[in-house]
Amino acid sequence: MVMPAGTPWFDLPVTLEMDRTYMCMSNDTTVCSTQEGYWVFWYEADHRYGLTTVAFFMTAIILFGLVHLASVFTPRSISQSNFVAQRLVAPFRWLSYRRLRISFLDWNSAPVGTLLLGAVGTIFFMAMTLAPMPYYWPNYTDPDATEYGSSMPIATRAGWLATGCLPFVIMTAGKSNLITLATGVSYDKLQVFHRWISYAMFVLALIHTFPFIVFNLRFGTMVAVWQTSIFYWTGVVALLAQAWLTFASLSPLRTLAYEWFKFSHFVAGLIFTLFFFFHCDWILTSAQFFVATLVLFAASWLHRQARLYLEHGINHKATISLAANGFIRVAVPTQIRWSVGQHFFVRFAGLGPLHLLSTHPFSACSLPVRASPDESPESELVFFIRPRGGLTARLAKYAEKHPEGQMRVLLDGPYSGINMDTFASSDRSIIIAGGSGAGWALPFISAFLRRRQLQPLSQQKSSSLRVILATRDLATQSWFEQTVAQEVNAFEGIDSLTPEDLSIEIFYTGDSSTQEKNPSEGQFLSKLDDPEKIPISTIAADPETISSSGSSTNASTSRHVRRVCCPSHNLHRPLLPSIIVEEHEAQLVGSSTSIYLCGPLSMQKDVANAVAARQAHVVQDGGVKALELDIEHFSWA
Repeated sequence: MVMPAGTPWFDLPVTLEMDRTYMCMSNDTTVCSTQEGYWVFWYEADHRYGLTTVAFFMTAIILFGLVHLASVFTPRSISQSNFVAQRLVAPFRWLSYRRLRISFLDWNSAPVGTLLLGAVGTIFFMAMTLAPMPYYWPNYTDPDATEYGSSMPIATRAGWLATGCLPFVIMTAGKSNLITLATGVSYDKLQVFHRWISYAMFVLALIHTFPFIVFNLRFGTMVAVWQTSIFYWTGVVALLAQAWLTFASLSPLRTLAYEWFKFSHFVAGLIFTLFFFFHCDWILTSAQFFVATLVLFAASWLHRQARLYLEHGINHKATISLAANGFIRVAVPTQIRWSVGQHFFVRFAGLGPLHLLSTHPFSACSLPVRASPDESPESELVFFIRPRGGLTARLAKYAEKHPEGQMRVLLDGPYSGINMDTFASSDRSIIIAGGSGAGWALPFISAFLRRRQLQPLSQQKSSSLRVILATRDLATQSWFEQTVAQEVNAFEGIDSLTPEDLSIEIFYTGDSSTQEKNPSEGQFLSKLDDPEKIPISTIAADPETISSSGSSTNASTSRHVRRVCCPSHNLHRPLLPSIIVEEHEAQLVGSSTSIYLCGPLSMQKDVANAVAARQAHVVQDGGVKALELDIEHFSWA
């Protein structure tokens, strides 16, 4: 099939579907039947490969959507008390929790279940690309067989498979997206699929490109087609932009210059989409894929802008200060409602035009005031932000120069969050935080205390909360203890609260040099916490022993909060796998435990794999001791 030459941009007229009229140019019926083969017929390639790709992704979305609907409409009390259901769910929880880790790269894999989905996708694309034969037309070796054209079958199908990926690359990138609506999977957990689909699309683009280059170089027509055909130069521009999108998004490069990454990612994405559109040049139904992509992107973008400007407004003003441990405290009076574990994207209007154009995610470290559904009282939305570089460094300097200074902010959110039904119905909740995750843990304590305050005395023994914080910074330890003490003392009617109901355990993982630092002398610009580097082989000392050696730190702690690990000069971290085992074995028959984690990668691996391993015991025990896990992104805390 000979491709039509185009204008410098694209051919006219605009059409959403090209004319599919086909006439075999050969008198040889064998040639015609070869061209019209089911898997190689050029005029149906969009249906065979593009729509098949769409069907593949939609099948996965529908399946997970049905599971989500079942979980939503099944009462929590029934599913939790049904031991058979717990046994059936346990293997899937294992798939959702189990992770692999390469320590020297500081890299955790996605959960095994997610890896299996990725493997299914890999098999699908490999099969669709490599299984159909032939890869090349006979004119690849016989220049006289001109009736076959220059579009080799493997290049054609790879191109349409890549085109079918485009709407899903865009959909999994959006914070407001239909996949989250259908499946209940938060946008941040879809980011791994955004990357993987993008990788698949890039590899398919390369497979699509190379046969054309080799074919034209073989017969000396490369210069001619470059000068006369729209497809080659637009394809090269799109491929270069796609290569940047793919490789510049790798975690080390993204972390190295996040502000530049965001800007360049947007620009490269725009260039790629435009030139990919020009490259397709209305062939068959290619325009329909771009229309679908545009609709999905526009719906996501408009929904976010509507929430940002119409629902939340532009009149929020944040008070910015430094907390006692050097964290930046951003407090925003607002009528927005949010829940435990949710985060917002915040745009700071007072840090220059560059930062005004970008938003940054931060976990909410407070809860809105209690109110009936028809009320909208003003609450204080608080963020505790660990200074690093870029925006947070500028924000820290601003807070140092302007104590209690105010700055206009725009709020986009809330997003994600935990399943509040699970948290409320669990007999035991364990909160595990590392370093700057200390602020993230505070709403859990507030929510637990509120629930206890509203429960009659006869029911207040039905649930308990255990909070574990690992930190290398004494200032963070002291600040956290004081903040929790203030939180507990602020609640009335919970005098029956005991250490068995609410326990706070702080594992100090620093050394003597850390103790000598004064947080009031610019410590906020240093790396406050990094429990990632503490060897896991060192076991934490007994809480009671450590407590006796650090009574001065405990002096300000609430009388209700007694189980606290105080500062120690021994380098250690909590042995979390052992804690998980002990907690699960101590569970009563018919009870449930939920674990929530915000910490560095090694901590995530330890806890996730420990909880995954316990799922086998859930199955063996008949599902009588349910154990669940929820992990928050540490970098957002």
